[in-house]
Amino acid sequence: MYSPDVAMGLGSIVYALCKLDGQLHKEETKVACELLAEWPYSDLAICAMFLRDNVGEPAEEACAFGLRRMADKRVEISQETKKRFVRILLRVARAHEGISREERAFIRRFWRELQRT
Repeated sequence: MYSPDVAMGLGSIVYALCKLDGQLHKEETKVACELLAEWPYSDLAICAMFLRDNVGEPAEEACAFGLRRMADKRVEISQETKKRFVRILLRVARAHEGISREERAFIRRFWRELQRT
């Protein structure tokens, strides 16, 4: 189990992935909410995603925030949890017109950053 900080970080990372092409798409949002709902503190993760969209936060800032939250709480994140986070991102990316090169690169960068934490 991980803390609310990690959940907010995950919601921010999912938001950043969805915003790579400039907007949140209905399909991505629906899949993200369904997947995040299965996790601890799901309400915080989902709220983080929508709050960032409401203020129009750039994807880069949301990603940086999410990675900081996860780095600060790295002892709470097991290797299996890291893999699950990546699977969430892959499923969200597939939800709207498949996984683009930019999304694939984002997920790879996220995985590398997670491995450093």
